[in-house]
Amino acid sequence: MNKKTGIIAAIIVAVLVIGGIAGYTYYKRTPTYTFGLIKTAVEKHDWDAFSKHVDTKNVISTSYDAIVESAMEADEDTDEDIKGMASGFAKLLKPAIVDALNDDMEQWVKTGEAKGSSKQAASKDEQQAENAADNMTKETGFDKSSFKGVSYTKDDGDFSLVGITITDNQLGKDFTLELKMRQLDDGTWQILEISNLKDYLMELDKARKEKLAELNKPVQGEIDQRVSVKSAKAGIVPADAFGFSQKLRVNMTITANSDKAITTFEGNILLKSQDGKTTKIPFTAKQALKTGDQQIFIDKELNPFIGSEAKLAKTNLSQYSVTTQITKLTYSDGTTLELKTSLEEK
Repeated sequence: MNKKTGIIAAIIVAVLVIGGIAGYTYYKRTPTYTFGLIKTAVEKHDWDAFSKHVDTKNVISTSYDAIVESAMEADEDTDEDIKGMASGFAKLLKPAIVDALNDDMEQWVKTGEAKGSSKQAASKDEQQAENAADNMTKETGFDKSSFKGVSYTKDDGDFSLVGITITDNQLGKDFTLELKMRQLDDGTWQILEISNLKDYLMELDKARKEKLAELNKPVQGEIDQRVSVKSAKAGIVPADAFGFSQKLRVNMTITANSDKAITTFEGNILLKSQDGKTTKIPFTAKQALKTGDQQIFIDKELNPFIGSEAKLAKTNLSQYSVTTQITKLTYSDGTTLELKTSLEEK
């Protein structure tokens, strides 16, 4: 190697070394590097390091709000008045639930185990908060998900938005969570909140319903073969002799075709108005069905203090289309044929 070639080689080596140092320095200032620090903190049960890079109380608090909002929007069956009461109750519970979840998080990071036995010794309010916290964890589906990777990073003023892909193992489907992060003085980052949690929960709810419908399809087909509703008419009739209260009465013509005696059947009455809005009325009919065609009357007393039912009591149902869905059959031997109501059911 001549002198000139040696100088060029030395320069290239120097550039590579300096570039490597610069690259590592840059990498240390990226959110991806911080994820590694969080992972190490969990492995070493280092709560101080973990809480430095995850603002746990803010993440939990904002997540709680997103869960409540998405649950209210996704629930199409509950009356708006009842939703308002539930929302107010959720706000009252929030401080205790946030504290309970933050304590659970700290316990898990420090010991690798979630709280368990302490629930029995806790006060009634603490148990209520713990139960609500457990439901909150279940609602997000994070306990059934695995981290797949970072999908994008983008600047948002003083913050950075980092998209991470997770796989819901129960659904076999990928979702993207967007983390809002702020940079600390040492160049590392802290997670502040899951900025798209509400949208994620709405998408997750839709995917769960689609999966549940897929699993229930053959069962629904079997139910429909055994009990089919040929026609249904609905009307409002007095619920007492004085006409102070009203009830919904549905007259159904049913065809039963079962080799076992059916003692009870359950389902939903679906009332669809001309503007396309559907009101779902659950019912249980403890009435034996004989093979062949028969008429069944389903009565449901309407509560004047529930907005949707009070409105229904004053409605001319002749302008509504009436359909029904049978969701459960109970036989005389105690066995049942029914739809799953959640993916957790075996």
